[in-house]
Amino acid sequence: MVQFIEVDVNEISEGKEGHRGRVSYPILKGFLETGHVAAKLDRTGMQQSFQALYSSLNAYIRNHELPIKMFSRSGDIILVRLDLNADGTENPDWKEEMAAARAERAAEAPLITDSEVKVRFDEEKGQTTK
Repeated sequence: MVQFIEVDVNEISEGKEGHRGRVSYPILKGFLETGHVAAKLDRTGMQQSFQALYSSLNAYIRNHELPIKMFSRSGDIILVRLDLNADGTENPDWKEEMAAARAERAAEAPLITDSEVKVRFDEEKGQTTK
């Protein structure tokens, strides 16, 4: 059976806030509120490494299906709004366009058969580099 033991509220130490969205949410929300179609993220004063920040932002964008495309160029993180056209007008069909682009990339990907895997394995077996 579960028991509950009363605790004095004053004895409870203050813990840290939760980590969910503590970094990603403010950054991405701030970008969406700027109204810019594309922007470079200024990482000055940030504690996270480039890779950690990039990874957490990318996961947040994917998990929350935000209308943002993110990529890196020359050590900078670039954010591009998908729900806006290049001239700043709204693009209500951004989800359909992304789905069509994903389907097109999947159709272009070469199909690798079991025999192709065996041939490649036999060629590359024992090599330290490809």
